[in-house]
Amino acid sequence: MARQTNMSKHIPCAKSTKPKPLRRCRRYGVGREIGGCVYVHRVYEHLLPEAVIQSAKARLPTTFTYDVVKYRAATKAVSFIRCPEFDTSPEPSVGESVIVKRDGTIRTRRPPPDPEIYHHKWLFVADDYCGFDVEQSKRRSHAINQLHGIDRYRIGRKSYWEMQVLPKLRVNPS
Repeated sequence: MARQTNMSKHIPCAKSTKPKPLRRCRRYGVGREIGGCVYVHRVYEHLLPEAVIQSAKARLPTTFTYDVVKYRAATKAVSFIRCPEFDTSPEPSVGESVIVKRDGTIRTRRPPPDPEIYHHKWLFVADDYCGFDVEQSKRRSHAINQLHGIDRYRIGRKSYWEMQVLPKLRVNPS
């Protein structure tokens, strides 16, 4: 039996050279689809399945405020995510979240030391959203997608963003 060598294994390259085209969730008209989930600003939560969202909201702690709603259709889980910089930062940090599962169980998730960030945030809202300049956010997304040598699997972490992406954006702004 021949021994398999590293040369015969397929090892995918971590650096994506061509980003996926950006478009809002077709099913709901707004939202960013990532990994089977759709993310929307709370203003648009009414577009998601109403019964699921209302049931999940009823289980939230009364003092918990949120800015983003994440819906996973396959499991009917809903996450309510704090993101107080959503309107003020081009790439806001993801804060604490409360995840409500279909069976009603709740889990709180605190942000890790190297927080996640949202980029392409215009996808979370409609063109007439008033919290930030949607057209400017689209232009920034276009500039990000033109960058080369970006590890698109790590782009969602604040440290990688600040060390690898921002310097390139400053050199090649759109």
